Amino acid sequence: RDENYPPPGILKMAKPFHDACVEKTGVSEAAIKEFSDGEIHEDEKLKCYMNCFFHEIEVVDDKGDVHLEKLFATVPLSMRDKLMEMSKGCVHPEGDTLCHKAWWFHQCWKKADPKHYFLP
Repeated sequence: RDENYPPPGILKMAKPFHDACVEKTGVSEAAIKEFSDGEIHEDEKLKCYMNCFFHEIEVVDDKGDVHLEKLFATVPLSMRDKLMEMSKGCVHPEGDTLCHKAWWFHQCWKKADPKHYFLP
């Protein structure tokens, strides 16, 4: 990770959604950073932050299924191939709640490509 990755443009675009979801869920910035840059961990507020973010950018339905084509459309072309590759084995989420399903997607993507995964 450096000043060019994660792409500053994406982080800037994501900031209003990030801020709104931090406020709604009460998740700590440390929990987001640890999941993004460090180890996968389970944190209920973090899981709900992930769900909130999906809803804010309108890429998820009421059952917690991420519409990947909508998600791909939110990222620059330069990142689309990486995201598509990362998503191949991450299609059918597991979990009892929307928050758990959102976390399932994120941990799946992070396991698939820890080098390029990031959580804005």
